[in-house]
Amino acid sequence: MDQKQLIEAMHLEIQSGEYIPLGGLEMVLPGSEIPEWFGDKGIGSSVTIQLPSNCLQLKGIAFCLVFLLPPPSQDMPYEVHDDFNVHLYLDYHVKCKNSEHDGDDEVVLHSQKSLLSQYLITTCDSDHMILHYELKLVNHLRKYSGNEVTFKFYWGQMQDHESRRPFELKSCGVYLHFDENLPADKKFKRKFWEI
Repeated sequence: MDQKQLIEAMHLEIQSGEYIPLGGLEMVLPGSEIPEWFGDKGIGSSVTIQLPSNCLQLKGIAFCLVFLLPPPSQDMPYEVHDDFNVHLYLDYHVKCKNSEHDGDDEVVLHSQKSLLSQYLITTCDSDHMILHYELKLVNHLRKYSGNEVTFKFYWGQMQDHESRRPFELKSCGVYLHFDENLPADKKFKRKFWEI
């Protein structure tokens, strides 16, 4: 399958409503264009979105991250022919306007840092993208309908905040999967993870 077919297969699997093993899907592939089904897009390592009012119907969330591996450094050395073990971290902050004051203050309702995933990536000199879909994070977001959430991505090899630095992304996108999203084409017989 080529890149467009793989991306479409992942999208169809998400939309199918069928069981997704291990609570998520992910893949890394060459490319620099965020698929059009990602409605919220940002430049760099973060994106801010307004959660809709119907987050109780939120089923899953997908991220698309376009990157070029950073050059080696003392902190993260690797050789030209090495595989690069990327630990991808996500920080997110849910904010709302504080209506008790003059309307300009923002209140952080929730803030969380977590390991999103890890990937073994061969050193590359072209743009690549990570497509990541998960079910677990929506349990945290459902109660914040109508509020603003900022997602920021980091890469590193350790879990404490000091050893991480912003993932050098070119762009990123967020896709919120709801019950009312269009159903998948039932003619697609193969499961995404069987490809």
